[in-house]
Amino acid sequence: MRRIMLILFLFMMGCSQISTSNLSHPKSVKHWSKLTLREKVAQMIMVRIRGDFYHDEHWYRKSLKKWISEDGIGGVISFGGSIHGTFYNIQTFQKWAKIPLLVSADYERGLGQWMRGATLFPSNMAVSATGNTDLSYKQGQVTATEANAIGVHITLAPVMDVNNNPDNPIINFRSYSDDPNMVIDYGNAFIKGVQDGGIYACAKHFPGHGNTNMDSHSSLPSIEGTREQLEAIELKPFKSAIVNGVKMIMVGHIAMPGLDSSNVPASYSKLITTGLLRDEWGFEGLIITDGMEMGGLTESTWAGESAIRAVEAGADILLLPMDVNQTIDALVSAVENGRISEDRINTSVKRIWIAKEELGVFSKTHLRNWTDVEKNIGLSSHTTIANTIAEKSITIVKNENNRLPLNPQKIKHLTHLIISTDEGAPDMLKSYLWDVNNTHPNVDEIHVTQPISKLRTSEIVSQAKESNQTLVTLLVRIRMDKGISTIDSTHAELLHQLDKENIPFVVFSFGSPYLPAYDYLDVYACVYGYGKVSQKAAANVLWGRKKASGKLPIDLNSKLKRGVGITSESATGFDVHGKLFNLDNAWAVIDSAINDKITPGAQVFIAKHGEVVSSRGFGFQTYDNNSPPIDEASIYDVASLTKVLATTPVAMKLIAQKKLGLDQTVSQFFPQFTNNHKNEITIRHLLTHSSGLIPFVEFFKFDPLPSKNEIVEYIIASELDFIPGEKYQYSDLGMILLKEIIENVTNRSLDKLAHSWIYRPMGMNATRFNPPVEILSQIVPTEIDNVYRNRLLQGEVHDENTHVLGGVSGHAGIFSTASDIGRYGQIMLNNGIWEGRRIFKNKQVKQFTELHHLPIDSERTLGWDTPSRNGKSSAGDYFSSSTFGHLGYTGTSLWIDPENEIIVVLLTNRVHPTRERGGIYGIRREFHTQVMKTLLN
Repeated sequence: MRRIMLILFLFMMGCSQISTSNLSHPKSVKHWSKLTLREKVAQMIMVRIRGDFYHDEHWYRKSLKKWISEDGIGGVISFGGSIHGTFYNIQTFQKWAKIPLLVSADYERGLGQWMRGATLFPSNMAVSATGNTDLSYKQGQVTATEANAIGVHITLAPVMDVNNNPDNPIINFRSYSDDPNMVIDYGNAFIKGVQDGGIYACAKHFPGHGNTNMDSHSSLPSIEGTREQLEAIELKPFKSAIVNGVKMIMVGHIAMPGLDSSNVPASYSKLITTGLLRDEWGFEGLIITDGMEMGGLTESTWAGESAIRAVEAGADILLLPMDVNQTIDALVSAVENGRISEDRINTSVKRIWIAKEELGVFSKTHLRNWTDVEKNIGLSSHTTIANTIAEKSITIVKNENNRLPLNPQKIKHLTHLIISTDEGAPDMLKSYLWDVNNTHPNVDEIHVTQPISKLRTSEIVSQAKESNQTLVTLLVRIRMDKGISTIDSTHAELLHQLDKENIPFVVFSFGSPYLPAYDYLDVYACVYGYGKVSQKAAANVLWGRKKASGKLPIDLNSKLKRGVGITSESATGFDVHGKLFNLDNAWAVIDSAINDKITPGAQVFIAKHGEVVSSRGFGFQTYDNNSPPIDEASIYDVASLTKVLATTPVAMKLIAQKKLGLDQTVSQFFPQFTNNHKNEITIRHLLTHSSGLIPFVEFFKFDPLPSKNEIVEYIIASELDFIPGEKYQYSDLGMILLKEIIENVTNRSLDKLAHSWIYRPMGMNATRFNPPVEILSQIVPTEIDNVYRNRLLQGEVHDENTHVLGGVSGHAGIFSTASDIGRYGQIMLNNGIWEGRRIFKNKQVKQFTELHHLPIDSERTLGWDTPSRNGKSSAGDYFSSSTFGHLGYTGTSLWIDPENEIIVVLLTNRVHPTRERGGIYGIRREFHTQVMKTLLN
């Protein structure tokens, strides 16, 4: 009675999960009962295909065509290749088939496991490290969606093996856990996601491949244990999967004497495959063998006999037989000579037929369209799920003295040890290694891909001593015929020697998380794989861009047990608990400016040595009695600070990308810009204000107002004041031209480039051109414009020419806060790094912020100004000679002192109510003098 109820439950589950809307057969397809014996046997065969190009004379294409169109095999399993190739080949092979093919694929980690452009997921162990079964369900859904689009009906996943042997060389991180209950939770969630998505899932490798140190690809593992012990661990996930409606089970080439004392592989055992799966558990779905070509079978049995034994045991589908023709011939002969009954064959073919019906293989629309692929594979919504799994999976097992995340600013020299027994490790970890080298400017890479001698160990330890931090990256790949599950013993000894010599090192393990010992590791993080998505997540945790929150889904030893996982901190741009300074003298300068009506208010940000000294507001937005007070969130029109907050950094990025060159001439972008030395003007001249262009033109007074193109044409046609490079003359027109060049090169607007490349990754959320009306109350008004717009300017750019240009220009237009600008200042002090992420190249920051001497006596850098050396600078008298910064017409300034590691931002709206009121120069000078005197003392 229990078996009848279980079968009824499974039938209902199957009907609810797999669409059966297209069950009618094309007239050309014979019903299974009408097939010849040979055709029936062929339906039980599944052969390999790839998404590669096969020319007409290719031997494998010829073989496939015979097997499919003449022999009538029932299915194929798709491996590598491209998305285009896989799609095309599947459709081609389906057209060859008289009876449509059942198409499977090994998508344990999604289609991206085999094809670029599709979604790649982290390993199963990474999924369970997230602690979120919903992510496993979503992975299943995405896998089904993408598989369906390309024409695949079955994913041979999930792995439901319990990895209760750390020395397992083939399951390892492919398993969810060493706890059967975790395997059940995550495996069943994946199965439901897949089957809700309209394809079959396949639980493997029944009856359990976890508790062994052998690989069935090369030899026959034997799993020890009594029936009771096996039911408590190995068998438990498979029984649960059946109860939860899994449509297919893969039987592995594993001996289990506790279930069958004959010690034959489960794939040959009728006691296990039929007796347990069918008779005891009532499973009515498809049973498929693991690859029949694997060493666990082929080392003792020829192809035909192997197929006969698997069918006798109860297999419905024979995956990857060594010899297709030999297999079909042997099975037909076995029926004809009475060894196997035809009813036994009929039972399997009927199940295959039902599966094809459920999966719509017989429907008129079973062939896919390319638009299905374009609309469903590799979508951003899919990769977001994969990235989320990767980010939440990284597990910090040990973190003595909170060494993670690493702070690249505090590491002068980083030694990076890449340790693996795989010579291809550098290529496999390419994106991670690039990130390390891109983030830190001084990395010494040491690759160890072979067992090493004691002498070589000593040499590496000596090299590591020369740096103040060592990063160790381990890669242990889990793949067939490799036979290893942890690092080489000589590599473990190297780690031990690093510890003995008190060399500070952190370890990131890609692939297998198991190590011979952990006591000599102060910092250990597990990534559980080496796919690109996992490499990105690991780098983010390493540098503190993201917090680590994963928990071990396995026991590493008696101390580092399941559930262990340290939540790391994110890198911070500033330490807000800095040393207290008495800045009363500086505040008195601001107060006097407000009392003297030089400005109605001000906003200040000051930092030293990466610590926030002060971030605050003074006064009010205007002189009205009901005016809002200035606070840290108040937003200012920063005028010409735009030149260094937008135009200059975007130009830096383009130069780094080699899309723009400092010595490229403007005439390359505007061919008409040639007469009277104009053809000599370069990007370098524009950035150093040495082009000879006139300072400004009041375009807003033109009648009618000119268009952007007309303004550019006017600048191009205007006469130069001097030969380029001859002297310095501050010019807004040069920055207007540079903005146009930037937009021509990128085909994107300056505001979008600055937001995408700088403000968003740096969290400068208040910084933008053309702020929205929704935040108008936060924006500090500038002038009451009685000349051009005849209104109070609030939330619209003060600079008239920028207004004519639509609010976005290379010389003005940015609105921001002092704290946002302080962040930007800190990235310059950090040589291009913010919160562990490299925004600008180290060399470029230095190149752009050092005096450029164009002309020789110029005080300009590339884009930036420096304090005047005549003793009358508005920056005061105490900034070091390496200081750079900029002023803005509305009463704003930014100064950055690399030598003293100081940032000072002062924002005012000194043009309110009108620009005629003077006094800002003296306020700036005295304010900066008092700030620096305090900070330096």
